[in-house]
This record gives sequence, C-alpha cells and structure tokens, in this order.
Amino acid sequence: MGRMRQRTKIVAIATLLLGLAVFTATVAAGALKWSRLGRLQGTTGAQPLVAALAAHPTDPDILYAGAWLTTPGAALVYRSADGGATWQPADAGLPTDLDANTGVEDLLLDPTNPDVVYAALHRRGIWRSDDAGATWQNLSDDALAADEDVIDLALDPESPATLYALSTDGLNVLSSDGRWKAMNRGLPRPETVVYNGLALDPTDPGTLYIATSPKGLYRTTNGGRNWRENNFQLGGGVRNLKGVAVSADGDLFVSLRSVGLLRSADDGRTWTPSQEGITFTNTLFGTVSAPIFDPNDPEVALVYNSDGVFRSADGGTTWQRLSEGLSVTAVVTTLAFAPARPDVAYGGTAAGGVWMMAEQVTDPPDPPDPPARLMFVPMIRK
Repeated sequence: MGRMRQRTKIVAIATLLLGLAVFTATVAAGALKWSRLGRLQGTTGAQPLVAALAAHPTDPDILYAGAWLTTPGAALVYRSADGGATWQPADAGLPTDLDANTGVEDLLLDPTNPDVVYAALHRRGIWRSDDAGATWQNLSDDALAADEDVIDLALDPESPATLYALSTDGLNVLSSDGRWKAMNRGLPRPETVVYNGLALDPTDPGTLYIATSPKGLYRTTNGGRNWRENNFQLGGGVRNLKGVAVSADGDLFVSLRSVGLLRSADDGRTWTPSQEGITFTNTLFGTVSAPIFDPNDPEVALVYNSDGVFRSADGGTTWQRLSEGLSVTAVVTTLAFAPARPDVAYGGTAAGGVWMMAEQVTDPPDPPDPPARLMFVPMIRK
C-alpha cells in the first residue's frame, strides 16, 4: 500500500464577511467658496451699498455692516447676532436727515471691549456706541467738526482708547481724555491732496502711514506728531496712490492705479511688485484694493477689484482668484476677516448685500462595500 502523502496547497477564496469590516467616514473639506448671507432688514429690491464690515473678535455670530442710503428703507448700520443669517438695523441715535449720497465709510470694534463700536460717516463725523450698536453718540468737538468727512479709522492695539481718524482734512487723534487733536505736522495741505487711506504698523503702533494722491505716501514714527514723505523709488506712481496696508510682520503694501500692488520689507525704501495672479480684465491695469490680513494666519490676505476677490496664502507674494459662488452682479466694495472664525471672511457689495467666504464642507461619500476577506482553505491531495 502506498503511503498517503499529504500536500497542502493554499487556495484563496474571496468571501464577504459582513459586519467584520469597520468603516470610518470623514467629512471631506471642500474649496473656499462664497455664499450670500441674509437680507438686510427693511430693504426692498436691490440692497444698499455695504461699504464697511466688522466682525466680533471672540463671538463668531456677531457681525456689523455699514451701509450707504442707496435704497429705500436702508439703515446706516446693521447688526447680526446669528452669523449673518438675519440683520437688524442698529442705528438709533445716528443722523436721520440724510440722502442717498451719505453712508458709513468705516466701522471699528474695540478689541478689548467689543460692545464699543465706532462708525465713520461721510460728511457726518465719527460716532460711538457703548452698547453694541443699540444707541450712538457723536464724538465731534472743536477739533473734529460734526460734518467732517472721515474716511478711515484705526485703533492703537497697545492703547485702544487712542483712536486715529483720517478725514479729508488730515489726521485727528482721540486720546484718553476724550478730546480730538490734529496731527498734521508735515502732511500736505488738504486743498492740495486727496487723503485715501490710513494704516498702522502692528509691529510698532507708533508707526503709521497715510496714502495720498497726488503726493504719495507719508510716514510717522511717533504716533502722528511729525510726518515725512516716504516715496523712495515709487516714482510717478505716487500720483495714483490709492491705498496702504501693513502686514502682521511689518511688510508695507501700497496700491497704485496703473502700477498695481507693491511691497516693501524695509519701511518703504525699496519696492517689489506683489500682484502675481491678480488680473485686470475688467478694470484699469493696476487698480486693486490694499490688502487685508487674516488675524488667524498672517500669511493669508485678500484684495479685490472689478475682476473679483483674490487670496494669497504666502503673505502677499502670489494671488489666486477666489470668486466661486459669488454672483457676477455682486460688485465687492469691502472685505473683512472673522477673527473668531478661522478661514472665514466677509464681503460687502454694491447692491447684493453681504457675502461669506468659507470652506465648503461636502457630505461624506457613501461607505464602500465591506472589503473582501481572504479565507485560506487547505486542499488535501493524495
């Protein structure tokens, strides 16, 4: 009798083992995209031009919008307590004898006490609310007239009681004693220039910049007591200087119509172009806003022009158009980041209300079929 010889050969048989596979679904992160927020209450038809936005530093649900009275029923200031889903007028105490050529130029929240809100009104001075926009009082005095055309505001981060206000007549500073003081020594006379923008250096709050046309950029290093022209190598572009900004690390940016966006890492002594990726299809070449920077990530910045909104993720070196979801009729007029919501920004438009830019989260994909498990069955051959 022959001896039985056993050989074992491994044969793979695929079988489904239901209930043994574990599937973990993760939410897929989508691209940044714009979506329209709620309608500004009281308006019909086209919404008013939104020229200023401010987001609460710690509460992601609280937003403010400053409008121009371009449509019937519009208010000067709106407040949202639900992230922009709904908006209520917040202008009790603000002027009422206004026309369509009047509105809010700038809004500012005190970061140490966000119930304190400042509003700069076109030809109606500066107003302050101490109760989150419920009521307002005028801050005018002998130095800052009630009909002053204030265009830009800035708070000293080391001393929030110090408020800087740039108007068509120059710079005024509101100090802790509650009085305004003109800070114009070295600045050009108002009748010779147009004041276009104010920027404070976050790395040195005593250093401020003012953009003018046609005389260019001015700089102070002592809180505005003295100003000097700062037009090194800007050449003829200074005649078209439209805006100025300073990044979290102190880099200086200027916007010059017909030239574009320039950047300086040495306080304006030398300049390099900083607009790679920004297009000018629907506007005069070089027309672009001064950048704003994300307080949650200083490398992230936004600018806008008639071609849309552009985002930089490398501190302003390169830019990418970011207008997905934004209506073609929504002409952006202002931008603001949300300090309490990383990767979120807001845009005000000329007639389309307020929009939010955020990462769109897509639904998780359906789970795949449970994976096949290999079962090894020995086959015995004689």
